[in-house]
Amino acid sequence: MKFNIVLFFLFSIIILQNEVFAQPQLWEMYSTSNQPFVNVVVEKYESDSLYLKSMNQLFIFHQDSIEYLIKKRDSNFGLGFIFGAVAGGIFGAKISSGSDGFLSGIGKGLSIVLGSVIGGVVGGGIGLSSGADQKYLLSKLKSEDKRILLNRLFN
Repeated sequence: MKFNIVLFFLFSIIILQNEVFAQPQLWEMYSTSNQPFVNVVVEKYESDSLYLKSMNQLFIFHQDSIEYLIKKRDSNFGLGFIFGAVAGGIFGAKISSGSDGFLSGIGKGLSIVLGSVIGGVVGGGIGLSSGADQKYLLSKLKSEDKRILLNRLFN
């Protein structure tokens, strides 16, 4: 029962972290002339133009002048590592406490540490992979496909 409560608490933290620490979504945009616009916020997309804001300046780009967009995502390695380590430690303690558990022979302390290490590595790996940037190549798309993609992303 305690294990379920701890898991529910940790899942709640992961789900709510984006709400608590909400910041504007950052993007990178590269024009067809290879000019980079890094750490910009997309204000809106309308009339085939993308409106980007950077350092209180507004830039307007027609969709055909955009080479590609990158949606920047933060790595969740730390949170994944913590979640995995706690869950792994609880799992290791639960398994070692049973009289016929396969980890009962190595001792409760070592099984908790082993579970925490394995859980932390797995959780950290999952958190790291969940924070990968997403790249959208627009230059190879037809105008109508660009419009559909940009509408889906920003409207």
